[in-house]
Amino acid sequence: MSPAEFFDEIALRFPALWPQMPEWDWVNVHDGEAPMTTVISELLERLIGTQEVVVLVHSEPGIAVALPMESAARYIATYVLKHEVQVSDPLFTHFVTVSKTGVATGDA
Repeated sequence: MSPAEFFDEIALRFPALWPQMPEWDWVNVHDGEAPMTTVISELLERLIGTQEVVVLVHSEPGIAVALPMESAARYIATYVLKHEVQVSDPLFTHFVTVSKTGVATGDA
């Protein structure tokens, strides 16, 4: 299955891109010069914490991939300030959203 086909198959399992719940705190994942891969990694570990994650990139066409946790932050960093990115555990129970504006949040 291609990344675009995978996107089409799973996109509806992710919540809306702009969580409004007050317990969701936004953190900077770009310092104005480069993506902050360490911050992305820490956020994924804290809020998702599984060995594998599903990454959804709202590009044209949309793409989705399943990655090991240890490589996910580097992959996501390539899309910061370019596209909206959503990340989930494989069971779609915990989510992180990385906004195109360089901030991220998730369900705690």
